Amino acid sequence: MARIPEHILDQIRQANDVVEVIGTYLPLKRKGTGYWTLCPFHKEKTPSFQVNPQKQIWHCFGCGAGGNVFRFLMQYEGLEFIDAVRRLAERVGIPLALEDAPHALTRSEKDMLLALHEAAANFFHHNLLQEKFAEPARAYLNQRQISLATAKKWRLGYSPDSWDALLEWAKSKEFTPNQLETAGLAVRGHRGLYDRFRGRLMFPICDEQGRPVAFSGRILTDAQDQPKYVNSPETPIFQKGKILFALDKAKRSILDEKFAIVCEGQIDAISCHEAGITNVVAPQGTALTEQHARILKRYTDEIVLMFDADAAGKKAAHRSADALLAAGLVIRVAVLPGDHDPDSFVKEAGADALRKLIADAPGFFAYLLDGLLREHNPRSDRGKLHIAQQVVAFTAKVSNAVLRSACIRETAERLDLPETALLAELKKHKSHLHAAPVPETVPTEAMPAPPAEELLLQMMLMDDRAIALAEQRLDRQWLSPSRAAALIGDILADRHWAGPESFLNRLKDEEASRLVSALLMRPPGRGEPVTIAADCLATLERTWLEGESRRLRKSLTQKGLTAPEILEIQGRILDLRRRMDHIASLLTPRTKQ
Repeated sequence: MARIPEHILDQIRQANDVVEVIGTYLPLKRKGTGYWTLCPFHKEKTPSFQVNPQKQIWHCFGCGAGGNVFRFLMQYEGLEFIDAVRRLAERVGIPLALEDAPHALTRSEKDMLLALHEAAANFFHHNLLQEKFAEPARAYLNQRQISLATAKKWRLGYSPDSWDALLEWAKSKEFTPNQLETAGLAVRGHRGLYDRFRGRLMFPICDEQGRPVAFSGRILTDAQDQPKYVNSPETPIFQKGKILFALDKAKRSILDEKFAIVCEGQIDAISCHEAGITNVVAPQGTALTEQHARILKRYTDEIVLMFDADAAGKKAAHRSADALLAAGLVIRVAVLPGDHDPDSFVKEAGADALRKLIADAPGFFAYLLDGLLREHNPRSDRGKLHIAQQVVAFTAKVSNAVLRSACIRETAERLDLPETALLAELKKHKSHLHAAPVPETVPTEAMPAPPAEELLLQMMLMDDRAIALAEQRLDRQWLSPSRAAALIGDILADRHWAGPESFLNRLKDEEASRLVSALLMRPPGRGEPVTIAADCLATLERTWLEGESRRLRKSLTQKGLTAPEILEIQGRILDLRRRMDHIASLLTPRTKQ
């Protein structure tokens, strides 16, 4: 699997000053040795978000979010780690070398494809706004109540009704026919190479950074021998299962609103945005995929499906639910009345009516049950069987135990069935799929760390001598199953320790990044870090010894112990007591208090 060498990560991080990067997103105000602003990750009136230029980290003392420059971009832009690294590498012009990736797209190839799509978008857009031959497209926009201002904002365009208009234009821009074919803008057939898009209203499809990577073209005539939409094929820079239309414009609103709305088409999404409902995206002519679900989960835990009110829209909602449920996302379904789609509804009823429809949208399983109850008689055994089977099939796809339990409970109430019956059917269904058994409990989070563990971790992050001391003296059985303990173990296992800044690069867990940034921001207290670390180690050992002593004393109450066994246990308790007394003599007065 491709990975970024550690020295390249450090080079990129060091070249991107955390104050400069965050300052391009948020207004920072200097106060003391740091910079402060309102936290973008929770609502607040008094700034609690600090950026530390010396340590090159940021931390919010309100919600606990924190990390280095990579983590900020990941959270603010909703990016995966690799995408945040790419973005920052591009910002400072550092070539991003991936190990073990011989077939990866080279920098120059990617730049060429992005430049070609950008230029093509400008060509199509110019045609729509300026050329007389684009009058059919402008008439269509007028019919759909899409203003030229909106067309400019979304960079809509028009592809001439010609077999080679784009090919001829490309020659003047020094793009080759083969490059257009690689980009999916030209097609090779029996007549040679020709334009893929001809006589169509053009929608540029952008990546999360707002760069055109593909196009969707809508026909402007009633011709029955042509598809309504023609879309770019998959290319080295475009995979339709990984791109959501309008996500580049919607991602900030999704973070702010804490849910995303998914509709079917580009015009639906554009009309919602123009009506002020800006947390709306659309897939590219397909149901939502697992990759789409993972992308959306970076921004939110809740999705509202808002598809057309027809049978096709209902099927799309069901298909999309598969991937969303598997990703652990909460789903609601906004049901449009009559034959409306989002575009027609918002233009007829207005933005406030659409907002109310979205706010009142029922959960997916309530929506599913409502539909099934209309199709089948819930009072008959046959009807209950059909309804239960379909609900169980969807419930089996839910990865979250809490959501799964709620689905079972609601279905049982609506069908007047015991939950145990539905759970039995669910286990049977999952066994047929050769899936893992349904867990009975929700996995617990890492337990809180004892104060001595967090303090030891803080000293290890501050001073390499504390790491060396822990390597010599720490017994892993003294540690609790906490996140701090896991991080202590990670540091001790790191044979190429390069400081907390590099350590933060490798933290994929957001909670771990929060903890490390919080500890780095925390005042170290009095005393040398290595002395404090020694006290922490002594405290952890004493706590473990006390626990062992209690366990042994409890074992003395067991029946059937022989005299030699009792003496052996008492001797071990005495040894533990001597060790505890010795540790107490080593602890500084600050630690004893």
